[in-house]
Amino acid sequence: DMMGIMYLWGISLNAVSLVNLVMAMGISVEFCSHVTRAFAVSTKTSRVERAKEALVHMGSSVFSGITLTKFGGIVVLAFAKSQIFQVFYFRMYLSIVLLGFSHGLIFLPVLLSYIGPSVNKAKLFSQQNDIPSQPVNNERTPLLNETRRQVGTNAPLGSSNGIYV
Repeated sequence: DMMGIMYLWGISLNAVSLVNLVMAMGISVEFCSHVTRAFAVSTKTSRVERAKEALVHMGSSVFSGITLTKFGGIVVLAFAKSQIFQVFYFRMYLSIVLLGFSHGLIFLPVLLSYIGPSVNKAKLFSQQNDIPSQPVNNERTPLLNETRRQVGTNAPLGSSNGIYV
């Protein structure tokens, strides 16, 4: 998309525009990753509901936290007298933000609602049965220590006591 915008605006491919293109790839991940994660952790049953929930929970954060803050910095560049700032920074940054916004908040949710992954069945099962989520780190927690006391051993979890976490 950025190469097409560069062609339409007559921006040549040089060192500055190449750096902007590499930066555009990183910023595009920033726009899409939050919505994609919200879609992935949602436990709604249909893809359309999950895409809607992802936009409800993360759409405003992406819009206000990423789009508006970047747009505020870009507007200042519009008043620059230098041609390099006008072409390689204002035009390209504006394009990056507008394309990232449209892909992250318009195209991506539609794409996920059609061909997104199905709901995580383990997460859905644990939510429906009120199973507490497992600790992420390997530190001992009161829940794990209580489980060890009930079994009557101080053996590490996952060993011969039959408890796997």
